[in-house]
Amino acid sequence: MDTVRSFRIPRSHWVFGVVLPAATPKIFAGLRVSLSLALVLMVVSELVGSTNGIGYRLVFDQRQFDFPAMWAGIVLLGILGYVLNTLLLVVERRALSWQPSQAHQVVGG
Repeated sequence: MDTVRSFRIPRSHWVFGVVLPAATPKIFAGLRVSLSLALVLMVVSELVGSTNGIGYRLVFDQRQFDFPAMWAGIVLLGILGYVLNTLLLVVERRALSWQPSQAHQVVGG
């Protein structure tokens, strides 16, 4: 804050030029965690109190002993989670294109 005051940098430039870019990696980490949690909670809520949806179909097919359809629903959930995570990674890489890749950094050096 002292540097911002001494250089008379406007608050908007400081927020959008320093604070937001510095916080963006942590924001995307939170988005990835919340995406997986949202998918799990969606299915759990459909398991408990819905008359349609993937979770409802899983329970319905289990009760009808239609195990191939039940496993198809489980595979569908896995594919859905993978696709959503991949899309978020693409957005993250595009938004953080200025940041060096974690894969190329030396560990401990």
